[in-house]
Amino acid sequence: MKLLLLGLLTLLSAILIGSLVGSDTGHIIMKISDWTIQTTAALFVVVLSFGFLITYFTVRSLVRFFEIPKEIKAWRQHRRAEKYLTQGLINLTEGRWKQAERAFCKAAPYSRAAYVSYLFAARAAQELHAVVRRDEYLRLAHYHNPDGSLSVGLTQAELQLSEHQTEQALATLKCLQKEKPNQNQVKKYLLETYTDLNDWQSILNIIPSIKKTNLLTKEELQEKKLGAYASLLKEAGNKKDKNTINIIWTNIPYKLKQHHYLVRVYVTERLKFDAAADCEILLKKALKRQWDDSLVCLYGFVVASDLIKQQATAESWLINHARDAVLLLTLGRICMRGQLWGKAKDYLQESINVQANPEAYYEFARLYEQNKNCEAAAECYEKGLKLATKN
Repeated sequence: MKLLLLGLLTLLSAILIGSLVGSDTGHIIMKISDWTIQTTAALFVVVLSFGFLITYFTVRSLVRFFEIPKEIKAWRQHRRAEKYLTQGLINLTEGRWKQAERAFCKAAPYSRAAYVSYLFAARAAQELHAVVRRDEYLRLAHYHNPDGSLSVGLTQAELQLSEHQTEQALATLKCLQKEKPNQNQVKKYLLETYTDLNDWQSILNIIPSIKKTNLLTKEELQEKKLGAYASLLKEAGNKKDKNTINIIWTNIPYKLKQHHYLVRVYVTERLKFDAAADCEILLKKALKRQWDDSLVCLYGFVVASDLIKQQATAESWLINHARDAVLLLTLGRICMRGQLWGKAKDYLQESINVQANPEAYYEFARLYEQNKNCEAAAECYEKGLKLATKN
């Protein structure tokens, strides 16, 4: 395209000059010493133009000629940088960290993108746990490319997390977040940092913004949310703060409350306190949606407001789960709480017949203690202990 335009321009110029030569009758007379030069104006313009072009291209060629050594030097430096960078990458891939670091440092002075070499040198130093050198390389990378603060900052945060410098990584990421609030990789590293710091509330706060990206799948995000809410419930339970447990549970989205894992954690923490009768209704609803042995087990620990009704509910489950060892154990516990010793004994014995487990023997021992049969209680404790140590 450029050649076509140049050809058209040359053709137009030739036509214009030809028309000037044919029509113009002006003359130019030049006298130099004893010499007199007389020519037409058109020819003088043509000669002057060609003289200018010849002078221009001559000067340009001379400049180009004198720049050749400089370009050769730059080419050699580029080849050298490329050589060292390639060596560094090979060593880094093959796990020769010291050689990789040395190669990247050699590449940097000759490279047109020195900051890239310093970023790789920082990674090599990280593998050698040379934190001071790593940070110096990161500083040099930023010095050589101030506009690359995001890439340098992300590399720094990644390496800090890898070195378990979680607090420093959080400070780095907070600075990046102020500069680039919508940067996806910053959000991803923040989520990882909050997880390492067990900062569950911050995890829940940042998840909505991550949800709009493709950084994590829906399943991964749900797992993060479940883990955060469960950990908040456990923390409140460890602090014996019943009010906070209830507030957290109230704030959990409805769909997540249907998840058996959260129901199990919530009920487990509530059972640390008195007056957990409302958990019986919650467990019934959860088990109606889906059968879960862990929730069935918890049902046996809940002190319901109506013990007879609780027992009837558990016995109704036997229709579909007659040989369920956990359900039989749960019924044994409920009957013991109602002082129905004969029924409790039958259910516990049947649970052991289906699947012997330490918990059933423990309840059996408690039952015998209630009936002042210390010898039988000791025997059950021994059997339960053997099973527990065996598993």
